[in-house]
Amino acid sequence: MNNELTPEVLDELKKKGFKYVIVNAYAHDNRPDYMEPHYFVLEPVKQLPDDVNKKGIYEPIESPLLMEWAIHPHERTRILIRMGQNP
Repeated sequence: MNNELTPEVLDELKKKGFKYVIVNAYAHDNRPDYMEPHYFVLEPVKQLPDDVNKKGIYEPIESPLLMEWAIHPHERTRILIRMGQNP
């Protein structure tokens, strides 16, 4: 299930022990697109993969950027966060 990113969602993830989000970007037709994304889906993780090639684009859960996105939802591309699918 994907939810809109909000400060409350970020707080909930922090309380559950998540440390990072993996950033995935998609076009209007739902194909991956990091150049001109229509929306982002953030995937919370408690730790990053050890293999640098598998980390992809990520941001710490405590990031000021994530909080800015959460506080001002209508000033940027739509940002969703994947909820309830990670341990």
